Amino acid sequence: MSVLLQSFSMPKVSKIPDRWMLAIALLIFSAVPACQRPAVTTGPAITTGTETVSPNPRTNGSESEHLAFGNLSNATTDPADQDNFLILGNGSAFSYNDSRGTINWVSWRTERSDLGDSIPRPDFRPDPRLPDNFKRIGYYDYSGSGFDRGHMVPSADRFASKELNEETFLMTNIVPQSGALNQYPWNKLESFARGQAWRGSDLYQAAGVYGDQGSLKGKIVVPTNCWKVIVVVPRGKRIEANDPRMRVFAVDMPNDPGIENVRWERYLTTIRTIESKTGLDFFSTFPAELQDRIENRRDTRSGKP
Repeated sequence: MSVLLQSFSMPKVSKIPDRWMLAIALLIFSAVPACQRPAVTTGPAITTGTETVSPNPRTNGSESEHLAFGNLSNATTDPADQDNFLILGNGSAFSYNDSRGTINWVSWRTERSDLGDSIPRPDFRPDPRLPDNFKRIGYYDYSGSGFDRGHMVPSADRFASKELNEETFLMTNIVPQSGALNQYPWNKLESFARGQAWRGSDLYQAAGVYGDQGSLKGKIVVPTNCWKVIVVVPRGKRIEANDPRMRVFAVDMPNDPGIENVRWERYLTTIRTIESKTGLDFFSTFPAELQDRIENRRDTRSGKP
């Protein structure tokens, strides 16, 4: 046995030159389908206040805590999707429409810890997260229009954080609203929602626009309607169709003058109706039966706590 072992030896292998190794590695990588390679990030990192926001991977956003309703329009972070571009912010997630110069929709989560006392009002500014091929909307694009710069995610929903509050003043969070809408029924609805959070409930909210009644300076479409969905759940709970404590509020308000004396409850509707008006799809990952239960639900207690 020892003689056999001593007589056996491994053949010598010549060392492969480094330049050959590099060439082989490049050939292997080029053969891997693009879908199996690491996701490519798009868009620049930005700093909002003192916090740096990293660019998002190319994704449909299913991992964001702000997408409890799902990705309502299957938006992506592909810069070619200029009318359905997804941004996952620290304080919200939204689909942006470059042709309209506003969001299609935005969704966010609010709890009591997000609220707080009033803080210094930041300046409105363009959103640096938009790709370079998108037009830039600025503060003065609304000047002299007769329309308010209406927040979709309310500033007061983010008073507890300077950085998140500044995010609500990016122009991607702003739409043209009539003063009668923005300052009255829409504002009253926002206050009602925060009241639920102050009482200890968690809120899942979404808002958006549809329709066209002209444009501001040829850049920003003025919507005919603004809608909002608010789902109120006990603290620390998720949206569950069978939870009797869950409340669902869906409103569809006209973006008109002269509605300052109209209560927001007058515009109560259902999520299913908003879907039919906008083409969006809420709770797309839920079974159809559960979608029906939630989307056809209309809270009959109106503004009562």
